[in-house]
Amino acid sequence: MLNKPEAVLIDNAEFGPVAPGIVRRALPSSGQVLVRAFDMEPGVRWPEVDVHDRDELIYVASGELLDHGESYPAGTYLHYRAGSRHQPYTKTGVRIIVFGPAEASAGT
Repeated sequence: MLNKPEAVLIDNAEFGPVAPGIVRRALPSSGQVLVRAFDMEPGVRWPEVDVHDRDELIYVASGELLDHGESYPAGTYLHYRAGSRHQPYTKTGVRIIVFGPAEASAGT
C-alpha cells in the first residue's frame, strides 16, 4: 500500500515574521531539504544581503521578484549557487518557495 503525501495549503502553514512586510511559512520538509515559503509585500526589500554557503533553489509562485537588476515573474525557477549573494526585493509583492539544505544558514 502506498502512503499518502503530506499536504498543506501554503496559506494555512505555520508562519512567522522575518522583517516588516516579510512572512516566512514552514512547509513539510525531508531531513535533508528545508522548504519554506516567503511572502513579501509590495515595495519590500530583503533586510540584508543574503550570502549563500550552500546552493539555494527558488520558485517564484506569484508576483514578481527583482534581483541583480533582473525581473523574475511567477513561474520562474532560480538556482543560487554556493558563494552567491543577493538582496531581492519586489515592487508588486511576491510569494517564493525556497528549497535548500537543512543545515544552510538562516537567510532566505
